[in-house]
Amino acid sequence: MKILVCDDHKRHGEQVRRRIEKETGHDTKILSETSLKKEIRGFFERVRSVLKGEPSTPVAEDAASAFTSNFDLAILDNNLSTLEFDGARQTAESIAGYLRAFGNIPYIVSLNKNPHVDFDLRYLVGDYQTQADLAVNDEHLSNPALWTGDPKDASDDGFLPWYWPALNAAAERRRKQIRFVEEHLEEPILKTMGFPGPSKSLSRHARGALSPEAELVTTVTFKKFFVTACRSLPIQKDREKLARAASRDDSARNVMSRIVAGELEKWFRRDLLGAQDLLVDLPHLLTRMPFVLGPHAGDLRSWNEAASAKEPPYGLSAEIYERHIRDARFVHDIDVWTKSPCFWWRTLKSNVELNQMFFQDESRWANAVFCEDLSRFMAIENAHHEFATEFEGTWNRRYVKCLRSKHYMPKSRLVK
Repeated sequence: MKILVCDDHKRHGEQVRRRIEKETGHDTKILSETSLKKEIRGFFERVRSVLKGEPSTPVAEDAASAFTSNFDLAILDNNLSTLEFDGARQTAESIAGYLRAFGNIPYIVSLNKNPHVDFDLRYLVGDYQTQADLAVNDEHLSNPALWTGDPKDASDDGFLPWYWPALNAAAERRRKQIRFVEEHLEEPILKTMGFPGPSKSLSRHARGALSPEAELVTTVTFKKFFVTACRSLPIQKDREKLARAASRDDSARNVMSRIVAGELEKWFRRDLLGAQDLLVDLPHLLTRMPFVLGPHAGDLRSWNEAASAKEPPYGLSAEIYERHIRDARFVHDIDVWTKSPCFWWRTLKSNVELNQMFFQDESRWANAVFCEDLSRFMAIENAHHEFATEFEGTWNRRYVKCLRSKHYMPKSRLVK
């Protein structure tokens, strides 16, 4: 994987590069100081020229630009204040949306946006306001589990937020998302992705994030989502111009697809997987229905093996999976929109036989909770820090180990 590090301080950029190469061995290039300033200025000049008229020549065709080269991951230090531009100071946030739209780097990480926050107790996405795909801090780059997504690779304290993506796979997943969106731009999002039932099954926040205008979000197409709801390009007239051009201009269509893919994945992470109310992933399914592990429901190790499983039946009872769970699986999950297998919760909840099983073997279940900051199950007496998220819905209470070496914010979300 090829990584581009952008930092106004060369020394700090070198430190970031060493952290990455030590843990991953990935090919890493640094843009800093004068070279970074020149790159940003030239990039935005080309973006402005595209947005002034009907787009015809994509910015991404500029072979001289690092932002449009074949990097897989861009890591942008948030504070770029020493770069002297006219007007307000530049930050990663001020360029990330445009880089998503007009660059050629599929996945963007903002570095040190909130240097004193390690774990997000509000929406479980890291920083829900960031324009980047993920906001982390320097020290997190030295945690191998950020790159692999495997709890076994976590640093000594075991820190691995469940909401972290596996960065080693993030770029390829994003490319698949972009291709998917580009193939379906004119089609309704929920129908194309197999969402069951009426749009009211989505929370108000989820519906509003898809479209602030539509009362019936089942009709919202990928293209309509781009025009009315996407924040990467903050000026709606710019989005409308690109949407008009998309029918005859492949570059405009690609810009739309890049933006929609990035923002739709964040919608999945925040409004669907965060809430765990419409879609439920394996760890949170086990907390509600431990009996799906069959005879292994009392074995804590089996809980953790199932939480990380990637192939059916995902460590669950093969019989229960085939009879009751397989048909409830979200088909667009692993390697496209979610990092782990997910299931339609309301389909499972309405299954009469599954509900009957709940009362049959309760005494054999491990007394465990899923620690969102470790991506692991622990006995409840070892993970007693409960917190209340800000999600709408039934399942807004979660658990963390609350490591002393990490900062959890806002503290007001912790249940005393």
